[in-house]
Amino acid sequence: MRLDQESHTLLSDPGYAKHIEVQCYIVTRDQLGELFTKKEATIIQLPNNKLREDAVYLLVRCKNKGKYAAAGDLNCFIPNRGSPILIDISDLPGNMSTYADSVIYIGKGLVNNNNEPPKIKYEWDCLYTM
Repeated sequence: MRLDQESHTLLSDPGYAKHIEVQCYIVTRDQLGELFTKKEATIIQLPNNKLREDAVYLLVRCKNKGKYAAAGDLNCFIPNRGSPILIDISDLPGNMSTYADSVIYIGKGLVNNNNEPPKIKYEWDCLYTM
């Protein structure tokens, strides 16, 4: 969602990232079903060996704890994938009480075959406040 150069210069606020809580998980379809159907559901990151045989998804949860509305592009780096997955975070109003969730299908067999949790990293490609 990168803006034109003039708008980018006017609205870009990379330091605002400290106000946005970001959680990244690799999850199964069952975990997603539970998250979206049960009111108080929580996500627990399963270890790689529990994810290896099933189709898995990247779940990105964002909560804007600051006072300004925000939007931007988030690069997510997952193990065994050369390039980042770009997530368009389009609407984060200020002072959120719940998470805004984004889900991307990853596939099957991409995670390592061990009992460690996947190590997911992220960085903001661009972040704007309004």
